[in-house]
Amino acid sequence: MEKDLKDPIKVPFSRIYLDPNNPRIAMAEPPGYDDPGAIFDDEVQAELTKRMEEVYDVSALESAVEAQGWVPIDAILVWEHPQRKGRYIVVEGNTRTTVLRKLRTKLESRQLKLDKIKSKKKGFSARDVSDLEKEVAKLRQIVADTEDLTVYPVNAKNAEELEEKLPRLLGVRHITHAQQWSPYATNLYILSLYQRLFTDRYGDDAELTLEDDLIKDVSAMVSLNETKARRNIQAASAFSHFKREYEDELPDGEQFSDEDQYFFELILQNPYPRQQFEFGKNDLELSPEMEEVLFKWAFAVPRVDGEENQNKLYKAESIRMWNTMKKYDDKHSTTFASQFDVENPDTVPHMRKLEAEYLAQKAQVSPVDTVEALLTNFGKLKADTLMSQSSHLKPMLEELQQKVDNYLRMIDAVAA
Repeated sequence: MEKDLKDPIKVPFSRIYLDPNNPRIAMAEPPGYDDPGAIFDDEVQAELTKRMEEVYDVSALESAVEAQGWVPIDAILVWEHPQRKGRYIVVEGNTRTTVLRKLRTKLESRQLKLDKIKSKKKGFSARDVSDLEKEVAKLRQIVADTEDLTVYPVNAKNAEELEEKLPRLLGVRHITHAQQWSPYATNLYILSLYQRLFTDRYGDDAELTLEDDLIKDVSAMVSLNETKARRNIQAASAFSHFKREYEDELPDGEQFSDEDQYFFELILQNPYPRQQFEFGKNDLELSPEMEEVLFKWAFAVPRVDGEENQNKLYKAESIRMWNTMKKYDDKHSTTFASQFDVENPDTVPHMRKLEAEYLAQKAQVSPVDTVEALLTNFGKLKADTLMSQSSHLKPMLEELQQKVDNYLRMIDAVAA
């Protein structure tokens, strides 16, 4: 049987192109593989780079490569176009290709800045110059290491044969993919790395605090930006403390699950809830008063699925809704968000009731506008977000699908 992949070869990075037919980044009308002009066009490639950044959060991988250098662990699969010999379309590895493009652009920018600083000679410290020189040197090394990439060409004589082989080549990776750690397990690991660095500096007896330089070190170790690493540490620490304090207060038969950390992640991610819960940049846990508020709102009565859940915050996503209401209030002079008052936690309405009132208010907007806004926001969803929050998002998407099916049946019934 003929092999799907040829033996690996080295190809100049400048001869590697993003795939406009990739379903993650495809244009409105993908050109297919028969028209090389539509694939290798500079404007098309620039648009694909932009699309990759919109669809996927490439910043995490970019940070990893910049911090650790180029490590070619995963194979990059390409197809040499039969009508453009020596030009290769990336059919697996578009994210890595995009990152390497971005790092080349970044090198140009940082080199220009360094040249400008050196020409002025005043107004910049020796430390500023040294740090920038190190950054430029690291970027130059990455570019040098990737001038020629080792790739695996797909063994396909024409576009038809390529499209026949691609599902088999990519199916295992993207359809039956390996399971990732849960967000809480990931965050606990990051917290443990930070604790280790902190203990090395201050000893076992020191009270844990957040320090910028240690967070920077951890973020480099796990290839995250510093803000994300800080929030992951805070979420794991705060949820762990909350569990210890309130495990025995839960209703009979109830227990915390790893997914409950999502409440803390959303508090950290959304400005208004974070402000209301007074969760500061350097805090590792909520205050006792705010922990009590969160417990009363989200965990005080038995948690069940659907409308039977009588907790005021009946799901973690209610935190995001609270923040959305605040934005709406600020724009329309309404008072939805302020009804959830942390100073008077016992008097707040059920979020489901408040949501209904809020959505009724918004329903005055044209249904067409509502659906258009929904489609726009769907287009902004990142694949890594879908993966990391799949357990929360799947039931919501299923509920959305059911509503869409109901609306379509109503429209068909009227049209009949």
